[in-house]
Amino acid sequence: MNRHVPLGSAEYNQVLEWLYREATLLDSGQFEGWLGLMAPDISYEMPTRQSVYPKDGEGYSHDFGFFAENHASLETRVKRLGTEQAWAEQPGSRTRHFVSNLLLDKCESGEFHAATCFMVTRIRSDLPYDFFTGERRDVLRMTDDGLRLAKRTILFDQTVLKSYNLSIFL
Repeated sequence: MNRHVPLGSAEYNQVLEWLYREATLLDSGQFEGWLGLMAPDISYEMPTRQSVYPKDGEGYSHDFGFFAENHASLETRVKRLGTEQAWAEQPGSRTRHFVSNLLLDKCESGEFHAATCFMVTRIRSDLPYDFFTGERRDVLRMTDDGLRLAKRTILFDQTVLKSYNLSIFL
């Protein structure tokens, strides 16, 4: 049984601040610090979006996606970003992560289920401006070191990705 966490409560504010700090780490290129916010068993995925009639479901294919990552693969990506071999990020992207509309529940296990809307902008070199929007469904777990992201499912609004690549973290 999940319990709704009310807006303005200490728990709500703690999760909201965590989300804001995460966005700041990503936008400032502090990827090692961002990785430190992940639980060892993190599941970080983005299923593909499909245009379907309401009777046919949510419109996301969980059988196929843009990525399905774990801690090891995220760590590899972060390490690669620190080298000159991350060609899609040479020169690096300038991003801005906006997070809003936090709805928060707390499970009996103590984990938080957070649903947020996101907007991420990316500018890189002289390439066209990228603009990503959607919903994130997160599971956050309290540890001795603070909140850690145990699961993130990114649900894009776009059905067609018009960006040159998806080399940033959402």
